[in-house]
Amino acid sequence: MLLRRFTKHIREQNLSAFGLDFVIVVVGVLFALMAEQWMREGQQRADLKSAEIAFNADLFTNLFSAKEVLAIAPCRKARTQVLSEMLQNEDEPWPGLPWTPHPGAFQTQLPEVLPTPYRFWGSQVWEAELNNGTLSAMNAGRRRALDSIFRGTNLILDKQEDIFDAQSRLKLLAMPREISPADRTRYLEILHFHDQQSGLRERVARQTLPQIEAADPQPDQAYYEEFGEYMPAYTAERVERYGDCFVPFDMPYLETAFPTGGDP
Repeated sequence: MLLRRFTKHIREQNLSAFGLDFVIVVVGVLFALMAEQWMREGQQRADLKSAEIAFNADLFTNLFSAKEVLAIAPCRKARTQVLSEMLQNEDEPWPGLPWTPHPGAFQTQLPEVLPTPYRFWGSQVWEAELNNGTLSAMNAGRRRALDSIFRGTNLILDKQEDIFDAQSRLKLLAMPREISPADRTRYLEILHFHDQQSGLRERVARQTLPQIEAADPQPDQAYYEEFGEYMPAYTAERVERYGDCFVPFDMPYLETAFPTGGDP
């Protein structure tokens, strides 16, 4: 329709009418492009809002995991020192652990030698949304802050795998047995590796904790309610498992009261 009008105006040398039609076409195209851009940005905002719910849940979970690591860290260090001194004392047979070991997170046949919680740290949603472009609609400052947090989370995950590998190779120390000087040296090397990786995990957790708190993670109400129901049972289980090695902690935004200490 417009093309026929253009052709007619050109034949009739009606330049003013041609110009008016041209302006109408250009304005129509611009409005269509603006509408498409507005719809695309609206979809990006909707996608980001949905993703933020998942980010906040992951951040809240990571906050919990970081608090747990730090709650056990002092005891983990003290027991590592005890084991190191025992392994260096070659004058006596190995007596087994001087504390009552726990079967551990996966109920294995050989017990835990050192208190080493295993946690699933959330970062997969962030990486997926980062790759598909959803985060382009996020404030740049917040995006950098969250990216730093989740990169720290990935480092903790890497260290956690190393820690559990070392833990599995230390489990025979839970039982009284004869240990040769060469085996004592080997166990000392594994213990020191475990200590190094645990120390790094604790350091990153200590650095990440205030970053997560500053990000102010606020998942949806259902997630809060689920966490609130979980925390008392979790605290009781950890006190039973680790005894005075575990220092109970609370989580922000939860109304459930948690104990601040006590004997197992």
